[in-house]
Amino acid sequence: MTRPGPPSEPTHDTAPVPAHAVLGPAGAPRHAIVLAPVLARWDHGAFFRRIAGPFLDSGHRVTIYDTLSLLRDGDDLGSLVHRWARYLAPREDPGPASGAHGPSGHAPPDVLVGNALGGAVVQGMLGEEWTHRAKVLLLSGPTVADHRLNTTLERIAATADAEGLPAATRLLEDVVRGPDGPAAAAHQRPAAPDAPAHTPAPAAPARTPAADGPAAARRLAAGLRLLHDADARLPVRDFPGPLRHVYGERSRLVGREHLATGPLPHHRLVAVPRAGMRPHADRPDLVRHTLTRFLGAELT
Repeated sequence: MTRPGPPSEPTHDTAPVPAHAVLGPAGAPRHAIVLAPVLARWDHGAFFRRIAGPFLDSGHRVTIYDTLSLLRDGDDLGSLVHRWARYLAPREDPGPASGAHGPSGHAPPDVLVGNALGGAVVQGMLGEEWTHRAKVLLLSGPTVADHRLNTTLERIAATADAEGLPAATRLLEDVVRGPDGPAAAAHQRPAAPDAPAHTPAPAAPARTPAADGPAAARRLAAGLRLLHDADARLPVRDFPGPLRHVYGERSRLVGREHLATGPLPHHRLVAVPRAGMRPHADRPDLVRHTLTRFLGAELT
């Protein structure tokens, strides 16, 4: 991934607060930041809530961000990484915008989590010094894109452009579904009882899917195209902290060949059996167990 030049980027004080949802009490001693996958419509963090329990149980407040909410026209992945790195970077004086950064805006996060596109963005930020005290968890987050991944994502994006959201969604679901059937139903289930939204996001205005279909299709296409030729192997290799890739053993989109680690022993890959692109939807029990062990290691 090429590092962007110094375009005119929003600062902490001028950037709009990206769409987000918060789980856990404001006074929690630890903070986890989660960057979402490409979503045609922001789901207010629903994709993550089924596996949020281990974070809440270990004393984390969890801020789940819509990764695409900081995307601007003309951005490539490097530009989006740069914008998120500036937005999330800690400051000595958190100021009036500190609420967007969790309970202590001046402190780096304790855990950085990224799912799919969100994982690619997190990996792109790992050259930033403020990330180096965090643990990093990546859910099917590609480090590097190859020809197969580029081609598959472009086919779905082109379908969104030409035929609209329903046709593109069908293609996408075909490649992200788990081996036991579509993960979509599980992926869209409401929050589990152990993951209450203590600080719920503002309710979205009422809308009908048909009314915002063209905008959602454009958003989906733009998000998928960001991953074209992604390559974060260098910042991942040099990242000094614990890093865990969790991916579906039977994924037909992001697989083992798209993931990279550094030479350190606490950089690891975890393949979830009988899971596809969304292991947290296909096998939430196993993923929660993996997260409990990962976060528990941090606390001992």
